[in-house]
Amino acid sequence: MKPSRYTFLVVPDHDGKNRRFSISRVRTLSILFTSLLLITGMVLGLVYMFPKAVDYNRMKQEYDTVIGERSKVLALYRDLERLKEVEQMVQQALGTNLEESEDVENKLVPKPIDPPAPLGGVTYIPSLIPVNGVVTQEMIQTHESDTKTHYGIDIAVPIGSDILASASGQVVFAGHTTELGNLIVVYHGNEYFTYYGHNESIVVKPYQQVQSGDVIAKSGDTGESSGPHLHYEIWKEGEAVDPLSYFPALNQSNVSVD
Repeated sequence: MKPSRYTFLVVPDHDGKNRRFSISRVRTLSILFTSLLLITGMVLGLVYMFPKAVDYNRMKQEYDTVIGERSKVLALYRDLERLKEVEQMVQQALGTNLEESEDVENKLVPKPIDPPAPLGGVTYIPSLIPVNGVVTQEMIQTHESDTKTHYGIDIAVPIGSDILASASGQVVFAGHTTELGNLIVVYHGNEYFTYYGHNESIVVKPYQQVQSGDVIAKSGDTGESSGPHLHYEIWKEGEAVDPLSYFPALNQSNVSVD
């Protein structure tokens, strides 16, 4: 016969009175069942949330890395402009803007100054598709922890395809990065920057002036890449903008999925 009540005896570890509690069988089972549900819920919640927390930390680290790389590029450009101003002041003060010329009997003549890339009018606006290919990934900007931010578009092309400057400007970065592999960043004026990532090789140098349509790289799959393609970004005043809004013709070859 099952007991109708359970009695619990509490014995203190000092000279005190013992306490006795009597609880009905139904209430005892209810307490045990509720406790079991709470423990099970906590365990399931921990199992569900732990991967989310790990993934969130990973996404945050990737985000910090990406933002850090882009901030470094912007800082490099600003430092370049300040260095140019200081160099011009020093040359003017010391008269060092002279060099030997073989055409004037080895006499010193003024050093020629390379004309800057035209940045007036609307030439700074990206207006040339950097490579013909298939769009396999659109731009993704989200604050959800389980979705990776993608600041530009991916254009699938064979390795070694010509990558063109989408507008005239100046190369402010040309080198290797962890995420985007061999990366080129071009400043076009009016706070416009374009990024060209995952290149197999780079054919321009930092601080070089380029014209719209110039070959600046050969496509590849360097860095964190799943296959040969160009990762292309457009930044305006420190914010990433959707390249498809500048090149709607790319939508005709858009096979990306959400």
